[in-house]
Amino acid sequence: METPDDLEAVLSLDESLWVATSAPVGAFSCDREFLSLVDSDGNGRIQTNELKAAITWLFDRLADRSRLAEGVGELKLAAIRSDTPAGGALVESGEYVLDQLHQMGKASGYILSLEDVRIFAASIHNQPLNGDGVVVSAAAREPEIKAFIDDAAACMGPATDISGRTGIREDMLAGFIAAARDYLEWKAKGQLPPDGSPTPVMPLGEATAGAYAVYCTHAREVDAFFALCNVIRFQPDAAAHMQLPDAKLHDLGASDAGRVRELLAKAPIARPVASGRLPLADGDTNPMYRSWAARLKTQVLEPVLGRIPEELNEEEWGKVAAVFAPYEAYIAQKKGGQVESLPEQKLREYLAEKYQARVRELIRADSKVALLMEGLKELEKLLLHHQHIMRLARNFVSFPELYGTGSRALFEVGSALIDGRWFNFCTRVDDVAGHAAVAQNSSVFCLYLEVTGRDAGEKFTVAAPATSGTKGNLDVGKRGVFFDVNGREYDARIVRIITNPISLHEALASPFVRLWNFILGKIESLTTKAEKGLETGADKMLAAPPAPAAAQPGMAATHGGLFLGVGVAVAALSSAFAYIVKTFAGLGHQNLLLGIGAVLVLVLAPVTLLAVLKLRRRDLSGLLEGSGWAINARMRLDRAQRRHFTRRMPYPKGAEGAPKGHWKVVAIILAILLALGTVFYIGLQVAKTLCPAEARQAAPEQAEPGPDAPQ
Repeated sequence: METPDDLEAVLSLDESLWVATSAPVGAFSCDREFLSLVDSDGNGRIQTNELKAAITWLFDRLADRSRLAEGVGELKLAAIRSDTPAGGALVESGEYVLDQLHQMGKASGYILSLEDVRIFAASIHNQPLNGDGVVVSAAAREPEIKAFIDDAAACMGPATDISGRTGIREDMLAGFIAAARDYLEWKAKGQLPPDGSPTPVMPLGEATAGAYAVYCTHAREVDAFFALCNVIRFQPDAAAHMQLPDAKLHDLGASDAGRVRELLAKAPIARPVASGRLPLADGDTNPMYRSWAARLKTQVLEPVLGRIPEELNEEEWGKVAAVFAPYEAYIAQKKGGQVESLPEQKLREYLAEKYQARVRELIRADSKVALLMEGLKELEKLLLHHQHIMRLARNFVSFPELYGTGSRALFEVGSALIDGRWFNFCTRVDDVAGHAAVAQNSSVFCLYLEVTGRDAGEKFTVAAPATSGTKGNLDVGKRGVFFDVNGREYDARIVRIITNPISLHEALASPFVRLWNFILGKIESLTTKAEKGLETGADKMLAAPPAPAAAQPGMAATHGGLFLGVGVAVAALSSAFAYIVKTFAGLGHQNLLLGIGAVLVLVLAPVTLLAVLKLRRRDLSGLLEGSGWAINARMRLDRAQRRHFTRRMPYPKGAEGAPKGHWKVVAIILAILLALGTVFYIGLQVAKTLCPAEARQAAPEQAEPGPDAPQ
């Protein structure tokens, strides 16, 4: 996929030939805004139909595709189609942006860049009119209009624009005007005549509001008092149940003022009596209501009843309620309470048409900016697709960046440096257990690294395959560093490993390594047993009492037995070695070599076959499928790619103390083989000496007796 024609051919390429047909959006190290645009259904995954739709959308708006392969986020205006409505709108928006940038001295020529469009869009966001539907006071030049917008926002609950400033929307403007009209209309119903005389709504004139507030404070308690009096009148013995219980009074502490107030608050305003009269004197009223009773007498009862009574009956209380009933209904019908904080004079001024007309003019201007912002979004989308669509398609259809050692695929997140090796292919993993369940079938040796950043909470996991070399010191808990694609450094630690063969020579050496480990284990076991036996014998010798002089021969016998046992063991080992050498000597030189070769073939052949088969089955697709990809192809690697994905850097030329290469290892192996050959040769010579030719010839005659031999 090197040319725009190749990209267009993807539209007709059967999806079964694509390497990938679906991938999670989070797998790509790419512009987040571009990926969200391609993910048209917003489900967090990019599929083939969405990628094709993105390519088609771009081709429908481009007149010149020549720079698609460059992956640049810039275009000449002439490269945009102007013969379609969509393309024409883009050209118009581009011309406007370039004109504004020229005026600002930030653009030259007729080339649009993604950076310029984003800078211009950000500058509009910070302008008073930014197309978000919210008009702020800074958008107006006139001080009175600024004050109108601020007051309306404060009354209606402010809206916040993109820049964080408060203002109003068109619906809030209409609501403010309606509330102002309703409030002023309601307020007019409660207006007093010029002479201040009472009205049915304002029965006490200007004092009505204050008197009504006093009346309402404890009107319910007074109603409850008269109701209790009616109960006592009907059933006199109920009075005893309406008193404070003696038990509660007895439990009150002298210093518990809170409980005292709580108890009094629950008690009636005065003691209910059958006469049904409410005493208003201080000594007869609940202490919690005495202050209110004093205000009630002067501010309510005196103006309504024409006197200050010492006792109030239910009929008189009903008269007070009837006087305040019209005002109470008036209060219940209150409208436009949102604007009550503003003076009436200012509200009447704000109802003038000039305020509404000017604010609506600003709203229309903001709407035009909104259309411009839509055009800017389309321009940004065009430039994003022009810059990234070719590369995204490559990372779906053929993966050339993954297989090319000089580039990185979009789904690579960085490189890990552990155990002196670079692991250059790392993919992000969200669920280690789920990923491992899929990746274990890939026959790839895979490391799971927990990557930790310097910022608190910056932690994620990556999977890195080991594709060359050997396991070395790679174990869970091993630490290293991780560098993301932007070069930022993180701490890394191995948290899990999927073990598989890494290279052919490691697989061939594995049976010998296991054999060597087995021998070492046996040697360590025998050594441990010998040490324990020696310690036990020493303990017994030290713990035993010293023998008398007559027993010294016995001690010598003990020591002699010990040396005799060692001698027997050495003799047994020597006999075993002699038997092995004698057996090989009986084979002859040619048969001996064939035997050794047969043993090597029997050991190495199946190991080699299994290693080759496993190494050939290595498939990187399992690592991607574990992260949620849908992969069609077998993702095999050649030798150069394997060495690139897992790479050990050479030491600088002439570095002192650095390993000189593998020739030392080869020399050591050859020396060991030569030593073994020498040992076998010496053993053969010894066998010939121990078993002369006559003995070897007589052996078969003794094995099969002749006919004259005694039975």
